Amino acid sequence: MEGLSCFWAHEGISRKLISEAKYRYYYDYLGELLVNGLSFLDRPEFAKLREFLGTRPVVVGVPLHPRRLRERGFNQAEVIARQLSKSDLRLEVETGLLKRIRDTGKQVGRTREKRLETMKGAFVVNSKFKHKNSNQIQNSKFQLTKNVLLVDDVWTTGATLSECAKVLKQAGVKSVWGLVLAR
Repeated sequence: MEGLSCFWAHEGISRKLISEAKYRYYYDYLGELLVNGLSFLDRPEFAKLREFLGTRPVVVGVPLHPRRLRERGFNQAEVIARQLSKSDLRLEVETGLLKRIRDTGKQVGRTREKRLETMKGAFVVNSKFKHKNSNQIQNSKFQLTKNVLLVDDVWTTGATLSECAKVLKQAGVKSVWGLVLAR
């Protein structure tokens, strides 16, 4: 990954709002955190993110495993991605580009080493986006930019975003920037 940006420390009210969104289905809170975070973009610490956003990256949310998606009923990363597309940034979202092929379970409480181990091989580029004779991406908004803004709710150890970025790069993505609500 070329960089990572986050708007909030994963503590206090931001931690509570993210938890409420994920586990009590108040997913509007994710949008509120994002909208408030976007108001910080003009600050100096977000200069590199602004530069990356200027390349018009395609937004990709970290996918949930289908079982987890059925249980929860929504993917928090896709909620954040869709909210980004509705913002003044007007970025394109590509849902379904990545697939989580292994149910990795909840990462809460696991050590960094265990998280890294668990995430290895958990993601692939969805076959409907692949060129039939290679691992390269085709049939996607992605081809217009070659850059991806990879979004998730929280960065703890980086295992999830790092594995997703690795898979995207192997499929021909030039640059990946991570954006999370909290770290």
